[in-house]
Amino acid sequence: MDAYGLDKAEIEAAIKKGVKWKEEKRAVWHSNMAGIEVVFTKSNSSIVIIAVYEARWAK
Repeated sequence: MDAYGLDKAEIEAAIKKGVKWKEEKRAVWHSNMAGIEVVFTKSNSSIVIIAVYEARWAK
């Protein structure tokens, strides 16, 4: 668990099972699941995480 209370397993689940979308003009992906958003890039067979944050969407 990190300083923000996010567990590594939650981050992995968000990337594997979450809703994903890619930015049009950049090779940056977003994945969202259970209030966690992960911003990452794909490089060959690796994933490089750029940012992880709690996604609080306005209703």
